[in-house]
Amino acid sequence: MVHTPMSVSRIPTRQRIVNTALELFASKGITETTTRQIADFAKVNEVTLFRHFGNKHGLLLAVLQECLQKYLVLAQVGESLMVSDISSQSDLRRFLKYYVQSSLRAIESVPELMRSLVGEAGQYPLESRQALAQGVNQVNQTIATAINDVLINSRLQYSLPPMKLANLLNTCILGYAVITLTSDVQAIWKDRDEFVNTLVDIFIQEVSPVSRAQSIVDIPAEIVREVLLQAKKCGARDYAIAYLLFGAGIKVNDLIHLRMQDYQIQSNHGILRIRNNYDDISRTVPINHNILGHRYGSASSNPLSAYLKVRKNELKDTSPNDSVDLIFFNSDRQALTSAVVEQMWMQWTQTYQNLDGSPLEIEQARHTWCIEMLGRNLDIDSFCIISGINPRDLRDYQTRLGEKLALNRAIALDS
Repeated sequence: MVHTPMSVSRIPTRQRIVNTALELFASKGITETTTRQIADFAKVNEVTLFRHFGNKHGLLLAVLQECLQKYLVLAQVGESLMVSDISSQSDLRRFLKYYVQSSLRAIESVPELMRSLVGEAGQYPLESRQALAQGVNQVNQTIATAINDVLINSRLQYSLPPMKLANLLNTCILGYAVITLTSDVQAIWKDRDEFVNTLVDIFIQEVSPVSRAQSIVDIPAEIVREVLLQAKKCGARDYAIAYLLFGAGIKVNDLIHLRMQDYQIQSNHGILRIRNNYDDISRTVPINHNILGHRYGSASSNPLSAYLKVRKNELKDTSPNDSVDLIFFNSDRQALTSAVVEQMWMQWTQTYQNLDGSPLEIEQARHTWCIEMLGRNLDIDSFCIISGINPRDLRDYQTRLGEKLALNRAIALDS
C-alpha cells in the first residue's frame, strides 16, 4: 500500500514524484508500475512527470540515484562511528562484518525493486547505465576511503588497493543479494551468516601487519659504471651477470635459474622470462641497453650476447646427453649458487662504499634499477608487472625517487 503525504504542498514536486515512484517500485516492481499510477499517487499530472524526468527510465534513474545517496549517507555515518575505534585485525573483521550485513539489509528491504532492476537491466539506455555506474562508483569510493582509514589505524596492509577491495566487496554483496532475491539461496549457502562470515574470512586472510619500512639505497650512476667496468675485467660471465643485475633488476635467485629459452629478442630488444618457485613463467622483463645514461650495446651486441658466444664455445664438445640448459654455470657445468654470485659482487665492488661507509650490497643493484625505471615515468601498473613488486611495497621506492628528484631540482637551480 502506498501512503501519500497529508500535505503534498510542503514537498517539492520533483521530490514527491521520486518518493512515490520509489515506494511503488519497491512494492509492485518496476514493470507493473506505470507513470500514470505514479502521477496519480503523487497528485501531479502525468505531463508534469514527463517534464521532470523525460520518461519512465529517467524517473527510475532518479530513484536509483536517490537510493544511492541515502545509502552513501548511511555508509558515511556507519564508518564514522566505527573507524576511529578500530586498532586491530579483529576490529577490522568487525567493521567488514557490519558493513556487509548492513548492505544486505538495505538491499533486501526493497526486494521487488531489486528483482525488477535485474530483470529489466537490458532495457536501460546507455546514459542511464553510465549514470548508475557513476553512483555505484561513488559508493565504492566512500567505502574505499573507510577501508583505507581502517587499515591505517590498525597498522595493517592489504594485497589490493582500497578501491579494488571496495569494488570486489560490493560486487560480492550485490551478487549474493541477487541470488537471494531470484533463486533458492540455501542451495548455495546455508544462511546469510555463513555467507557473511565466509566473505569476511576471505578478505581478512589477505591482511598482514605493516612491515618495517624497507631501506632503499640505490647506487650513483658513476659508481654503477665503475662496477660494470670491474665486472668486465673479471671476464665475460661476470660482465653479463652485472649487466643483468643493473639492466633488468633481476634477483640473484632468479638469475642463477635462468635457462637458455628464457632469453629472447623481441622488437629489437632483449627480454628475460622469470620463473617462479613452481618453474612456471611468472613475468617477463626487458633488459635495458641504456643504464643510467650509459649505453651497453644493442639487442644483438651486448654483454649478455658476448657471454653467450663464449658459452657456446665452452660447450661445443659437449655431447647431447650432457647438454647444459642453464645460462650461467660453474666450471663443473652445474648451476651457480647465490654465494658464488655474491662473491663476484664483492670482487667488483670492494673499492666502493655507500655514503655511510657500509659496503655495497647486491640488493642495491635491483633498488637502482627500480628507481631508474620509475624515474623514466613508467606507470605503476606496468612497473609492478615487470618488476614483480607488490603495489603495497612501492611507497619506499617512490619516496626515494622523490628525494632524488628534489635534490636534482635544487642542484639545477644553482647551475
